[in-house]
Amino acid sequence: MRFRSILMLTGLILAAAGIVEGRAERRAVPASNRPAKKAVLIGHFRTHTIQAGETFLDIARKYDLGILALQAAYPDKNPWVLDAGNDLLIPSLWIVPPTKSRAIVINVPEMRLYRFNNKKNLVTTHPVTVGERETPTPIGTFRVVDKKINPQWDIPERLQYKYKEKSVPPGDDNPIGKYWLGLSCRGYGIHGTDNPWSVGRIISNGCIRMYPEDMEKLFPDVRKGTVVEIIYEPVKFGFRRDAIFVEVHEDLYGRIQNMEQHARLVARRMAIEDSVDWRKVRLALKARSGVPVPVGALEKGGETALSAGRRN
Repeated sequence: MRFRSILMLTGLILAAAGIVEGRAERRAVPASNRPAKKAVLIGHFRTHTIQAGETFLDIARKYDLGILALQAAYPDKNPWVLDAGNDLLIPSLWIVPPTKSRAIVINVPEMRLYRFNNKKNLVTTHPVTVGERETPTPIGTFRVVDKKINPQWDIPERLQYKYKEKSVPPGDDNPIGKYWLGLSCRGYGIHGTDNPWSVGRIISNGCIRMYPEDMEKLFPDVRKGTVVEIIYEPVKFGFRRDAIFVEVHEDLYGRIQNMEQHARLVARRMAIEDSVDWRKVRLALKARSGVPVPVGALEKGGETALSAGRRN
């Protein structure tokens, strides 16, 4: 219940800033708000009226989210039994992750992909499935080296026992879907799926899965040679106008020993460690909701300021 109050408070703050819109484009960033030297917020909170028989799976796909993202935002709700007629605030709001290439960035703990269109000054973002702990998604900077439509899936030797065959031909039952973007990390790629309900989870063998409709949009937009940065960042700080936000996700692979120390390191690198309310950050670290929440403010001109009594 505490997080629900925080979520509503965040919604009120964003509404005052004019970024909670019922029909707003949820993935495009206008030029005036495009990521530059600072990590910015993109997207909007939206309102959804629950329909009879709907589950989090249905709602997540409708708003281009993964089911785990909704569950993290609403841990007190039963994802399979929802009250029809009630409104749900959809957290389709994100902090753009750090990037050097401004091409494709995949943040594993967030289970999201960001595609930068520098000519149009836009960023689009989609949920993805990442690898389990036993078969983690590789972290690093890679390139797209292969593009295939209706690919045959040559099953890795380590998985052949599971499928009882060495390959799966193209078709509706192919686990990698209709499109394949092979990465320079051999055997790994970005692809669709024959099971859309698996998107936004931690269940792959290391590859990046996307909803078929998202992969259909991404595929023609990506050329061979495109840089793909796969990062591991469960804590992101970002800005919308004068407000500082933090977005916290689960440490999926258990790589962070102390989340607060890690958050302070991220804030220090951004020169905002003394400009956020760390009591609020601790609440966000505890909730790990994946939803950006306000934790500080910038003075006009970009200078940071908070009273000394609120910094610790």
